[in-house]
Amino acid sequence: EYRVRSSLPRPPDPITDRSDDGSLPPDIEQYTALPADFPQSVKTLAADVAGAGTPTERAQALEEFFHAPDAGFTYDLDVDLSARAQSQNAIRDFLAPGNRRGFCVQFAGSYAAMARAVGLPARVAVGYTPGTLDQTTGMYQVTNWDAHAWPEVYLAGRWVRFEPTPASPDQ
Repeated sequence: EYRVRSSLPRPPDPITDRSDDGSLPPDIEQYTALPADFPQSVKTLAADVAGAGTPTERAQALEEFFHAPDAGFTYDLDVDLSARAQSQNAIRDFLAPGNRRGFCVQFAGSYAAMARAVGLPARVAVGYTPGTLDQTTGMYQVTNWDAHAWPEVYLAGRWVRFEPTPASPDQ
């Protein structure tokens, strides 16, 4: 048993996304790095999706891409990822039309990589959703089924959570 206290962060102010010269704090620079052999097709897709605008607008455009009805993304816990997940090109393969099925790990990792590809500092966080409220006790029950991964983008001096994972068909 444990207690949780949280607060909702205020949305970033698009005007103050970066310092006046556009630079990032030195400890945040590492969150823009990608491998030298990162697929060009993913970089191109990210640039097309994110477009121009403030960092906040580009981060939001990336999130909207995963939720667009015509994008073809589907939440699926039963997808066979055994071969694809171990591939050096797992993100490229997941983003290819016709392969866009997976769960939070694929969505969070792909979003974070696309954000980095357009210069947005991004990371993947893992934790749990709130769980299920027990009406009798008034307490939430959190199990392994409530585990979740999501991307965060550094905007206006703080990490902001995004949610590219589509809703489960069970929700």
